[in-house]
Amino acid sequence: MDYRNAFFWYQYDPTKWFIAFCGKVGLASHLRVFPSNEIAKSQLAMKLKELKRTQDSLKWPTPNEELPVVSWDTFQEEAQSRPLILVAGYIHDVSRFIDQHPGGRHHLENNSGKEMTASFYGGIYRHSRAAHNLLAMMRVGILDCGVETPKIPVAITRRLNISEQDI
Repeated sequence: MDYRNAFFWYQYDPTKWFIAFCGKVGLASHLRVFPSNEIAKSQLAMKLKELKRTQDSLKWPTPNEELPVVSWDTFQEEAQSRPLILVAGYIHDVSRFIDQHPGGRHHLENNSGKEMTASFYGGIYRHSRAAHNLLAMMRVGILDCGVETPKIPVAITRRLNISEQDI
């Protein structure tokens, strides 16, 4: 469909140059050139394939639908055996990062089992986009209802005439 092997004038293709010369002097005619738009589409398709290979080779955060939904009590129990923090409703296991944390390991150790959304989003330090991406890689669960479930004292439930099952 195209007499050229290389599409641009500066690309090395002596056959293209010879056939083009023959066309200029009348020794070749009806030289076909494939539409540049179709060539550009093919080049883009090849670049997209390469990007897809790169994308597939990278590790991405676990999709939300694959994360377990965990109660506050279970989160608290698990936080006793490993450093877990809660940020924006997601439970994060920070054990592999605890020694690399720029603020020191004590920040993560002392806040294991706690809600850290306000601190992470600017209460103590406004974290970078890179920190957000790194934290997303540490997700291990989603907190049921997304927030701590407060314990209502029995005296209040009796006064309000509600049972613990209604809560």
